Amino acid sequence: MATLGILGGMGPLASAAFLDTLYRLNTTEPEQQSPVCIVLSDPTFPDRTAAIEQGETRPLSVRLAAALERLVGMGADCVVIACVTIHHLLPGLPAALRERIISLIDLTVDEVLRAPRPLLLLTTSGTRAARIFESHERWSSVERWVERPDAADQAELHDWIYRLKVNQPLDGCLAWLDELATKYGREGFIFGCTELHLLHKALAKDSEPNSGVVDPLWIAARDLRRLLDR
Repeated sequence: MATLGILGGMGPLASAAFLDTLYRLNTTEPEQQSPVCIVLSDPTFPDRTAAIEQGETRPLSVRLAAALERLVGMGADCVVIACVTIHHLLPGLPAALRERIISLIDLTVDEVLRAPRPLLLLTTSGTRAARIFESHERWSSVERWVERPDAADQAELHDWIYRLKVNQPLDGCLAWLDELATKYGREGFIFGCTELHLLHKALAKDSEPNSGVVDPLWIAARDLRRLLDR
């Protein structure tokens, strides 16, 4: 099996939770046949939303390329970047690095097409401003199923995401998501921010991949062997 690189730290709790999910879904007997992962967790990356909103993304791009090169140098064959917002910078990377990345946007679009239903797209304000999902080449095939929160709810969502980053209790956010689902008449959510992966175990069972949550980190863990075999 190929070696997976994980670029995390943005934030660190989300990428740590992804590693936990990955092994819960892929631990084998004997354990020596379980996936090999190289994790680079670097919380010192500049704030992605701030960089996008201020139009100062070049320093972030340099940091991203250096981190990916470091993972490749350590033996990673392909890489999951545990931050959706920084996917905005992927088109500017050298082709040799881009082709190693397992895109969380690709995984999200594939999953919506696999089981289309009305979904609410939850992202940081930076991801929304950069239109990261809407810029995907196949977005037109899924956009009729997807709605975004209004401006006021988006602001509150962004605030909740940053509270999750610092390990605030999940209960308040879970209750708020219930209110959102009712308000917008959606059957589920797209977790378009990796911080929301921290909520996944509370909202969906690992044994139920067709739950109301489309979580690209969970999908990456579920489909890991296929993704590595590519």
